[in-house]
Amino acid sequence: MTTNTTEAGVAGDPNPPKLNENSVLTHEENDQDQTDKAELARYLTPNHQIRPEIAEGMRSHSPQIQLESATMIRRLTQLLGHPAEVGAKLVIDSGILPTIINMLSSEDVGLVSESAWTLANVSAGTSEQTSAVVEGGAIPKLITIFRSTSNGTKQSVLIALGNIVADSSRLRELVLKEGGLEPALDVLEDPERYPAGIIEIAAWMIARGTKAESDRCILLGTTKPIMPILLKFILCYPDDTAEPLSQVIKTLRKFVTNAGAIKMVIDSGITPRLVRLCRCVAGDHDVQEDALRLLSRFTTERSEHVQAALDNGFLDALHFCLGARVKVRVACWAAGNIARHGRVSQATTLLESPLITLIVGIAIDAAAPLDSRQEAAKALSYAARFASYNTQFLRPLLEARCIEALTELLPSEDGRIGDLILHGIDYFMQSEWSGRVEAMARFEASDGIRRLRDYPRV
Repeated sequence: MTTNTTEAGVAGDPNPPKLNENSVLTHEENDQDQTDKAELARYLTPNHQIRPEIAEGMRSHSPQIQLESATMIRRLTQLLGHPAEVGAKLVIDSGILPTIINMLSSEDVGLVSESAWTLANVSAGTSEQTSAVVEGGAIPKLITIFRSTSNGTKQSVLIALGNIVADSSRLRELVLKEGGLEPALDVLEDPERYPAGIIEIAAWMIARGTKAESDRCILLGTTKPIMPILLKFILCYPDDTAEPLSQVIKTLRKFVTNAGAIKMVIDSGITPRLVRLCRCVAGDHDVQEDALRLLSRFTTERSEHVQAALDNGFLDALHFCLGARVKVRVACWAAGNIARHGRVSQATTLLESPLITLIVGIAIDAAAPLDSRQEAAKALSYAARFASYNTQFLRPLLEARCIEALTELLPSEDGRIGDLILHGIDYFMQSEWSGRVEAMARFEASDGIRRLRDYPRV
């Protein structure tokens, strides 16, 4: 069986590439911090440099002076956090970054906390500034303090490590080789031990630290089996609309690229929940889309995988998405795969469902996005191909206005889609069945002859 693992309409990641301390503040706290110019003036010279006494205090032998100075530096990078590179530049230019990194090894919990938050803020800066944090030896120190500090410091550690892996493939590999995913995996493996804010950042970090093109990188530096942790999290996490669930499903999709990975997903028992999430209407639609995309992978491989989705109500989920006009392109892509790759019984189930009528409605709707209409037309063409071998289905497709829907999208600027549409129409004309004359009449009544003349590939 030929597989088609290229998803329809895969959008860019909408999440911010980096976070800083302001990312985890409430709106009220953030607004107050950003307007506190009087406080900011206490930390800077008239020519906008860190005051020398603060920089010198960072190197003081007095623990109290060190802590006071570290707190002022952390506040400075927080107040100048929009954009983050402004505060990061001041820290690096003052020469105190190595001192801040060394403070992570201090026995003073307060000093460790202030330093970790400063590094989280600095790492949110430019790629060069993030690299400076790495080159200063921060990664192993951050990993170490994660296991022995408060939840607030754990949060800053995850943000700093997440910013590093989000920066570039080079820095991501360095983090992975050092075992930098371990803190986030610890959180996702046992989320009940952690507050919601830490879980959210851990899920964000894992999403940033794993890339589909680099399975080798994904496994570097960790002895933890990542897929089972992700699967367990999806199965057990209680909030259907929470951002961490969306991020973890998004991450899992990167691993589900072959039949073995799909089988792992099915065997984990999460399929019913994924189907339920496809119908999730509360909160953001990210969870719904990520669940739909993951389930749609089932339709690209073996028929037993398609059946696992169907047995858990996947057609009902597709019906919900198409009826509500949400995630339409992905839903049409999945339906087309069932018609194209599924067993006879599976394609039959699709063609006997109300989905065909909905897909026709999308293809024929001039107000719908063009990419969704084209994906709908592809699904109808695959359905027509199946019906050409099982001619009892040609009549229902004809009466559902399948020819009108396909004709509506001619001529197509995309030659591949145009050819597929023509093949779909041709199945009605060339198959041995009683409706060939009616099919031609419908094609002509839909202005098909003129549209065909305008199609440059004919």
